[in-house]
Amino acid sequence: MTNVPPAAAAAAHGVPLPSLTQFDFHQRLMDLPGAAVILFTRQGCGACKVMGRVLADWREEADAPALFVVDAETDTALVREFEVFHLPALFVFRAGAYHGRLEAPPRLPLLRAALAAVLARPPEEAP
Repeated sequence: MTNVPPAAAAAAHGVPLPSLTQFDFHQRLMDLPGAAVILFTRQGCGACKVMGRVLADWREEADAPALFVVDAETDTALVREFEVFHLPALFVFRAGAYHGRLEAPPRLPLLRAALAAVLARPPEEAP
């Protein structure tokens, strides 16, 4: 594991979102009152950069969920825990409860609709 600070790692990926690591992932999500979307990404992933830019734009909206990034190269424990096989990968939590994967193309209207559908389902057991 490298000693790169999480914010610096996120910036290196071209994703200006707050970072989560295996050491603070669950605690920070438990402390959030609303919805959170977590992007698993890695440096050099073109599709990840596109999704990260779209999520950064989403963050500017008043009703946006909390948005975070996980570096899949350094936080392999989280990659294994969430069974991430393809990047980018998005996951949804609300008030600390896991709601599942968010699967949508990197377009805000589609992401918003997919998030609403995921949050309409009851929470499920985290992987």
